[in-house]
Amino acid sequence: MILLAGVLFAIASVLSMFGKGGGEFYVPVFVTAGVAYQQAATTSLFILMVSGTVMTVVFHKKALIDWKTGALVILSSATGAFLGGFVSSGINPAYLKLTFSALLLVSAYFIARPPRKKAVIKRGPVLRRRCCGEEYEFPVAVVSPAIFAIGFLAGMVGISGGGLIVPLLIILGDMPLRVAFATNSVMVLFSSSTGFLGHGLKPRIDWHFTLVMAFAVALGAVLGANLSTKVNVKHLKKIFVWILAIAAFWMAAKIYL
Repeated sequence: MILLAGVLFAIASVLSMFGKGGGEFYVPVFVTAGVAYQQAATTSLFILMVSGTVMTVVFHKKALIDWKTGALVILSSATGAFLGGFVSSGINPAYLKLTFSALLLVSAYFIARPPRKKAVIKRGPVLRRRCCGEEYEFPVAVVSPAIFAIGFLAGMVGISGGGLIVPLLIILGDMPLRVAFATNSVMVLFSSSTGFLGHGLKPRIDWHFTLVMAFAVALGAVLGANLSTKVNVKHLKKIFVWILAIAAFWMAAKIYL
């Protein structure tokens, strides 16, 4: 259990720098360690709820969360995820995972490429936001439908979709890198809390195991969220690109697992 807690601490320390929960990594780690799948899923949702709370508190104290835009992101992704989950039974999940993997790789490419001068185009209504000492314009008419679509696809696959929503916030929403990471932590908290309510109402939860894992992840989340504001943005971008690429290949590999 100590070794497993150490692995989760390391994962949380890295992923929390980007406002990511890491659910796509925790469940496979638990299953590999011999934990029953239902227990692994329930424990993963609980520790995501804990890490989401920690990240949200830390990022809020550092004034990095754009709450108004975050509410819009949650509404769009949650609506899409609900509908995606509703129709998922009629679609082969292998095709969905391959599609999601491809989208993650495309996002990694656009995040990694050098910044270019943006063309001036009409993008409909925008939210003029000021956060973390920076100003940006969030094109609601462009980003909201895109987030809804990603939420829909993620709901069918059975993941949160944060790995693709964050790049959308950066690429299409013009949101500063740190603000996008911090704002995504609110979505992690929201999605994991609602998911745990569904799983957590079931009896026979191993609370001793769950709380030990949650404590390790909480420590990692505190460390990572604080490191996020100290690491150079260029370094953050490079690490994030690698995480997207790894997640893409991991998603594709899960088709055969």
